[in-house]
Amino acid sequence: MIKKKKKTGKSKLSKTYDFSIPHEYYQSSFGLENERVNMYVLNISVGSMIQDFKIFEDLNNVQSWPISTLIQRELDHERASLICKDYLLKDGDTKYFPPLIAVLIPTDADYKPLDEFLPTSPEEAEQVNVKFVKGVEAYEEYEHVESISGGVSKIPFSENDGDLVWDRSSVTAVIIDGQHRYKALQEARNTDKKFDDCLVTVNLIDLSDICEKRRMSPTEVARDLFITINNTPVEIDETRVVLMDDKDVLATFTQVLIDDSADKMPAIRPELLDWECKGAKHTISNTLSGVLVLRQIILSAMFEDSKLSTLDDRINYRNVKRWKSKIEDWLAPDEIIKRELGNEETISHRFRLAEEEIIDNHDDDEEESIFLFSHSTAVSKLLKARFEDLLLPSFRDVFTQLFPYSTLIDLATKHGVLVNDTLLNNYYRAFKGKRAELFNDSEIKSAANIYEKEFVLITEDSIPHSVMGQKAIFKALFDGFLSDTSENTAEAYTEASQIFISNFNSAYEVLCPSLNADENFFLTSYKMKKNKVSKAKSVGNEFWKGIVIKYNGEIDYSKAAVAILSQVINDIIFYLQEDGSDKQFQFTAYNKLVLRHKRLINNLEFEDELSDEEMRELAEKIVLSKQKELTRLLP
Repeated sequence: MIKKKKKTGKSKLSKTYDFSIPHEYYQSSFGLENERVNMYVLNISVGSMIQDFKIFEDLNNVQSWPISTLIQRELDHERASLICKDYLLKDGDTKYFPPLIAVLIPTDADYKPLDEFLPTSPEEAEQVNVKFVKGVEAYEEYEHVESISGGVSKIPFSENDGDLVWDRSSVTAVIIDGQHRYKALQEARNTDKKFDDCLVTVNLIDLSDICEKRRMSPTEVARDLFITINNTPVEIDETRVVLMDDKDVLATFTQVLIDDSADKMPAIRPELLDWECKGAKHTISNTLSGVLVLRQIILSAMFEDSKLSTLDDRINYRNVKRWKSKIEDWLAPDEIIKRELGNEETISHRFRLAEEEIIDNHDDDEEESIFLFSHSTAVSKLLKARFEDLLLPSFRDVFTQLFPYSTLIDLATKHGVLVNDTLLNNYYRAFKGKRAELFNDSEIKSAANIYEKEFVLITEDSIPHSVMGQKAIFKALFDGFLSDTSENTAEAYTEASQIFISNFNSAYEVLCPSLNADENFFLTSYKMKKNKVSKAKSVGNEFWKGIVIKYNGEIDYSKAAVAILSQVINDIIFYLQEDGSDKQFQFTAYNKLVLRHKRLINNLEFEDELSDEEMRELAEKIVLSKQKELTRLLP
């Protein structure tokens, strides 16, 4: 028994504590001895759970959390409501939920996540003792408190059980698996008060021990746990996987472009980013680009569509070889990897090891299955840091300085979307469920409608604002400018990017003097005025048909269309750099364009059927007319 001290009067506290309910726990663990994950199994009421645990989107000040600290997928409110109505509130069913999984994240005074657990202060330990132990009859034999970390304490009854309590002002309890069950239980409790006493099991994982062993931040461990827990046959939202996968290089590069941590400036502000990207496309009514679109841009422009995101990718020798070549071209990472992690971790060494497996186990029928390339998570982190140092500035410059995009940033700034704590700033930073709730406010609804109406006037039918257009613009940058740099440095890449942006903007000013359909060359429906080929109907009249627009009027999102448009962009830029008043514009991909137009002509109906040779002659005439149109438009 601890000897009680006499009270000497009220003590002045330097901190105000907001303690949770003391939750009875049974201590458990999982894994091998050197990898053990400790956890506390809590069997608590729904009322207690809701009082002390939150899901990610309901956390205090969560809209200000950096993207790099996301630890949960987007909540599907309809799905949660369906679970409540068709299961919890439905008579006759046996009710059971698997345990919810939660973690404790240390937070600062503004409820933002900290990079490490803080030590427990003597004052905190004393307050837990005073509030929960001294004078409490149930604790007479257990008058001692053990600190797990700053803000988290346990009052053990025996070696494996006791009560757990935490300070909610310095530690946040987050459900990382089971948020739909949580929300369904919350809705059921709001509908039927009997659910307040409904018992649920929460497995609370002790992150403090893992963070110390692995030297990772609490949110990094939570993200890792989320990906591991959800790596099951149940498909999770692709965007959230990209945002939270710290192992796949393509995902981590995408994270770099949107990381808005306090000391970082993302390529695109969160208020202008589509987080859902339905159909892998961003909405043009209020976003500049999207998470999955950025991933596609990197994949196309930087890697020529080679990736290592799946097992199939990593066992494909040609795919890995191309990926390796591109990572070396753009980032030249091996010297850094060798210096930081040793030669055995370099990309080239790991690739040679995979090749040796083919040689040692050569069998023509099984060659593809024998080859398997991989690199460590530590290498992923170094590649991510290298990408951030070298290429983030280039992506940011394009999205903030290229005229098609800077116009939208100016519009967003004018409406207060990019001004902290304004109505529209809070609205466009909110998650989907919260945004729907905010939209019920008449003032926000009116402001958002006015803003989005002006937004669409700029983006509708605009090629640079489409997924295909953005991929092509960055491919033009990488192929025509960044590839010509003599060294892999941020300065060299930034300088090349500025040259590209300056030249593109010069061309854009000439080709798009207004938003009107007949004066905006980069609209999908732009029609030629003097050089149209009437016989070929829309194919010979609409400039982009046969280039990036299909016969039915839809945008062609194929790799071929992206490659063609990127070449057209660079053709325009390089044409403007040439001297001479009698110069004539020419497509570098002339022959490919002829074949693409010929395929479209084949869909047209003519009074007299055209032979294959006649269709090619007509296709050539159309492509020449489009060259003349650009010669006419450009100075």
